[in-house]
Amino acid sequence: MKHKVQFIGLEEDDKDLIVSFAVDDGKMSVKSLILHRTPVFEAILDEDQKGVNVSMEGEYLEEEEYNMLNNIRITHDEIVVQSTFRKYKLDITRVPKSEITDMVKLLKKQNYDNRFTIDIA
Repeated sequence: MKHKVQFIGLEEDDKDLIVSFAVDDGKMSVKSLILHRTPVFEAILDEDQKGVNVSMEGEYLEEEEYNMLNNIRITHDEIVVQSTFRKYKLDITRVPKSEITDMVKLLKKQNYDNRFTIDIA
């Protein structure tokens, strides 16, 4: 299933680095796919818990608590997010190129230690 992205939200502050995608939920509203990293707290985490956590609003399973980003592939009209437990295909045809450019910059900050791969086609 490919989710249509309405817009991309970016947040960067003293604690968090967040990329969120507002996607159609098929019910005339949106839900969020969130790529979240909190570098300031990673010193206290186990090695396999460090990195970018991936979560889709409304999709939570306890065993997926540490659903980490493995790869993100970006083309001119699609983003594919591959995490530990799931794969998300995002249609970005409605998203301005400037938002994609800003998103890539923040993804690179999230990936300061090369915990995932970024493929840009």
